Amino acid sequence: MSKTPELQLTAPICEVFTSAQGEGLLVGVRQVFVRLRGCNLRCRYCDTPQARATDGPCNVEDEPGSGRFTQRGNPISVGQLLDIIDSQIQADGGSHHSTALTGGEPLLYPEYLYALASALQQRGQRIYLETAGHLPEALAKVLPVVDYIAMDWKIPSTLDKPLDTSQQTRFLNLSSQRECFIKMPVTDDISEEEVHQALRAISEVTRVVPLVLQPITPTASGCRPPDAQTLLAWQAIASKYVDDVRIIPQCHPLIGMR
Repeated sequence: MSKTPELQLTAPICEVFTSAQGEGLLVGVRQVFVRLRGCNLRCRYCDTPQARATDGPCNVEDEPGSGRFTQRGNPISVGQLLDIIDSQIQADGGSHHSTALTGGEPLLYPEYLYALASALQQRGQRIYLETAGHLPEALAKVLPVVDYIAMDWKIPSTLDKPLDTSQQTRFLNLSSQRECFIKMPVTDDISEEEVHQALRAISEVTRVVPLVLQPITPTASGCRPPDAQTLLAWQAIASKYVDDVRIIPQCHPLIGMR
């Protein structure tokens, strides 16, 4: 592969592995996961704290589902990452559905993502972007080379610092140009008014993008999911704002997958 400038772009990568997608509307499909390092948010329920820091190694899974990893130094160039993804696909027998770009927050590196996703698409691969949904300018740069978008809608009380709702709505407006859905992680101490506020903002952009109410997996920090009665009440409320509302928890922890 020629060493074009795009292939020499670098970014800090946390891990690369093969698994089944555990969240949202594509739950269960097989993917190669590329988790980038670095995040500019602090979610109280964060389940990947190891990806917050930009420093640290890149862990590459030795074989699908093995849980054994080989460490590589960071940062990783686009060309190097393409070789790593190729090795994951070959070890997987080519049965994967798509490549998932996640984090951390992958959109902190839009130029890198564009170069990587463009090269993968040229090889016939589909790109699944998982993001906190708050960097519309970065999304605009990578939108042409993304197939699926899993966009979080962060409730203010779940964050150390609330997001600018206008940034979220701009992001949703762009995301709706692709096959996308919204994930709304919910905890047991979110207020009903916060839910209404979020749903009003979403419905002002679109009613047709599916919404997943995602009860959080209990964390060591003490965050807990809402009970069943609350989840069903919120689903009924959300259905007044959005046409397709589903309750889907994180499935991968239930079966010991990453």
